[in-house]
Amino acid sequence: MSERNGAVSALGESALTGWRGAAGKAVARPIAKHTRFSEEDIRVAIGLLILAYTLYRILRPAIRALRESSR
Repeated sequence: MSERNGAVSALGESALTGWRGAAGKAVARPIAKHTRFSEEDIRVAIGLLILAYTLYRILRPAIRALRESSR
């Protein structure tokens, strides 16, 4: 993951704010010690997962409402 796009890296890091950022940073160091990925790579991956989950939680009810209205 070290050759990733700068925009993707910035997006992942930007998702790590508040308590999510503190938790992501605390988890990234031990994971990086036991894998071949750097701490930054782990933080970016965690941030992207948090962002994807947030989008899922926001868009799922909207999509469900659209499907229900079309019936």
